[in-house]
Amino acid sequence: MRLFTAMRAFQRVADFKSFAAAARDLGVSTSSVSRHVFDLEEELGVRLFNRTTRRLSLTEAGEIYSERSKVILEDLEDLHSSTQDQQSAPSGRLRVTASLTLGEAWVVQLLPEFNKLYPDVFIELELTDRVINLVDEGFDVGVRTGGLKDSSMIARKLMDLNFIVYATPKYCEEFGSPQHPDDLKKHRCIQYLQPNHQNDDWWFDFGEEETWMDIKGVIAVNNAWAARELALSGMGIAYGPDFVVKQEIENGKLIRLLPEYEGSADPVHVVYPHKRHLSAKVRVFMDHLSNSTDIKPDSYGY
Repeated sequence: MRLFTAMRAFQRVADFKSFAAAARDLGVSTSSVSRHVFDLEEELGVRLFNRTTRRLSLTEAGEIYSERSKVILEDLEDLHSSTQDQQSAPSGRLRVTASLTLGEAWVVQLLPEFNKLYPDVFIELELTDRVINLVDEGFDVGVRTGGLKDSSMIARKLMDLNFIVYATPKYCEEFGSPQHPDDLKKHRCIQYLQPNHQNDDWWFDFGEEETWMDIKGVIAVNNAWAARELALSGMGIAYGPDFVVKQEIENGKLIRLLPEYEGSADPVHVVYPHKRHLSAKVRVFMDHLSNSTDIKPDSYGY
C-alpha cells in the first residue's frame, strides 16, 4: 500500500503539474504529497520532477514512469472497484441516453422490469437525436444506432434495425407503385434525416450490388414517427425502421414497397466510455438490453 500511495501521489502531481493541486484532489496536505514523491524518487534513485520556483515539469525518467504508472494505477483501481462490486448489489444513479425513436419504442419499455430487478439503481434517461459525448456530459451508457465513430467507446452490438419503403394504398392507386429503387426518383418521397448519417439518401441491396439512392423529397423530417404520420396522410412514400410501421402494415393502412430490395440494416449498440472496469449498474443494464431485443412499439401506444 505504501508504494501504491506514493505512485498515486506522484501521478496526481504529474497530472496537475502542482503539488498543492494534487494534495487538494487527494484530500491530504501538500507536505504529505511532497514526502510521498520524495520517497519514491529516493527508492528509484532518479529525479522525477524538475522543480523551479515558477514551474514544475517531469524529467525524462518522470515521463517514462508516468506513462507506465498510469496504466498500473488504472488496473489496480479497476481491480479494487470490481472486487467491491461483486460483494454488493447494483445501486446508484445511472445516466442513459438514446435516440428519440428507439428510446420511446424500446428502451422505455424495458425500464419497469429493470426497476423491479434492480430497485436501488436510479435511471436518468435522456432521449435526444443529438450526438452526445458521454464523457463530457457525464453519461454512463448510450444506445447508438448506425456506425460508431468514437473509438474511445466500448460497444456491444444488440441488434440490427431494418429499413423499408412504404406508402398508403391510396397513394399507390393514384401515383403507382415503384418497381425498382430507381423509380423512386419519380415519386413524392418523405425523407427521414437519420441522426448518425451524413446524408439523407436511401440505401438498397441489389443482391450483387449495394448502393445509396439520391432521393429528392417533398419534405424532410428527423423523426421516424413523423415520417410515418406523413405517409399515413398520403403525402408520399417514406423510408424508415420496419418496427415503426409494423402495426400499420399488418392492418393494411400502409403497404410495404420494393420488398425484393433490402433496405439499410443499421446496427444498434450499447456503448460506455470506460475501457476497463464495468460497474455493476452498467453491466446489469447492458445485459438487460441484450436480453430484450424484441421491439414492440404498438405496446407504447403508437
